[in-house]
Amino acid sequence: MVCPARTADEPEREMLEPDESLYQVFVDDNFHYRDESHRYLDGQFATYDEAVAHCRAIVDGDLENAFKPGATAEERFATYSLFGLDPFIKTPPERRVDPPFSAWDYAKERCGLLPRDATIPEA
Repeated sequence: MVCPARTADEPEREMLEPDESLYQVFVDDNFHYRDESHRYLDGQFATYDEAVAHCRAIVDGDLENAFKPGATAEERFATYSLFGLDPFIKTPPERRVDPPFSAWDYAKERCGLLPRDATIPEA
């Protein structure tokens, strides 16, 4: 599921009841860095792999939406790091993962894979 940033004309997101026994995907907004008032719970998953797949889809959606033909990998990442969504996973206490998923690291990887005049390849 790709979850692009909500625009002003879109309805509010459905509020999920947090379940700390699941892997919770929260999303921060790079445009509002360190402003937790823009953070939201975007999904809850039984497995870490499902949560990672969801996070990757969010990042891929942002990279696809911000794609500009001819942009360098550095320019693509700069756009993402300024305006993209930054999903992260809150793991159940007894199931910590090390290292945790990093949306920025994943975006850097994906930007490096992008040909200059093509869309994002499938992960």
